[in-house]
Amino acid sequence: MLSLLNLLCGIGLFLSGMSLMSESTVLAFGEKLKSILARMTKTKLSATLTGTAVTGIVQSSTAVTVMTVGFVESQLMNIHQATGIVLGANIGTTVTNLMIAFNFSDLAPLSIFIGAAMMLLASKDRTKHIGKILLGFGMLFLGLNTMSGAFAHLKENEAFLSLIVSNQGKLTGIIVGIVMTAIIQSSSATVGILQALCAQGLVGTESAIYIILGQNIGTVFTSMLSATGKSRSAKQVGMIHLVFNVAGSLIFIAVCELFPVSALLDKVSDPSMRVSLFHVFFNIITVIMLFPAYEWMIRVSERLIGLRIVKTPSIIKIKRKKAR
Repeated sequence: MLSLLNLLCGIGLFLSGMSLMSESTVLAFGEKLKSILARMTKTKLSATLTGTAVTGIVQSSTAVTVMTVGFVESQLMNIHQATGIVLGANIGTTVTNLMIAFNFSDLAPLSIFIGAAMMLLASKDRTKHIGKILLGFGMLFLGLNTMSGAFAHLKENEAFLSLIVSNQGKLTGIIVGIVMTAIIQSSSATVGILQALCAQGLVGTESAIYIILGQNIGTVFTSMLSATGKSRSAKQVGMIHLVFNVAGSLIFIAVCELFPVSALLDKVSDPSMRVSLFHVFFNIITVIMLFPAYEWMIRVSERLIGLRIVKTPSIIKIKRKKAR
């Protein structure tokens, strides 16, 4: 019972820390980041690189995608610029999990102390927000350590172990990834929890791969929800996110069936690093492979939300009547 409570406490700290870091970064540097997003997206490549950089700073592809939906809604950005940002955001979201893999947990207590001091003593709002970023950073790693400790005890529990082992099929992994990310609304958080599970030997490399492929699909739910009730152009951003992520996952499912990806990853000694490396490799390769299909993704998203209208004679007549 105590291990389960520790696990819940760890998950709570981890998610709260990640959320605090992301929200505080937007509050501290939001206007500058918005300016960068609006200005440095003139070409497809610059839009993709900008999406990567901004997401790496904010540490939330969801936040950046929601920002992009807002820009398209207010006509500050066109759909081609938005598509590049969506592609880049998928790479930028891997930064948090790389930090987890490199294990900065020893810095957690100091980060929490400095962050709390800045938040309580600073007079300027931006300084307080930076303090919250440091506080969130510390909470994230404190939560990760708490989770890992709880998993270490729970793996001795036969009921918990049998539950984990019985749900490690490929299809199950994809479903688990989709559901977890749709609920938590953060692919980085889902991968972070997965890293903690793998570090304790509870989830194998192959299962972790398919969970990541599933979470890549599950992460689109927030951007789709953020576009609900908005203009068709804004909805198209959410649809492009869906098309890109689903296409990327399907491509890699085929790749993993044809090539021994899990066997290659098993050569890396650290299980947490294996998860992070696949997450990075998957997102970068997917962007490279689908970058030439830029226009195709836009056309598919248009058709999916019914943007293209066939000009039948009846519609033309109606337009002419209205013109009179």
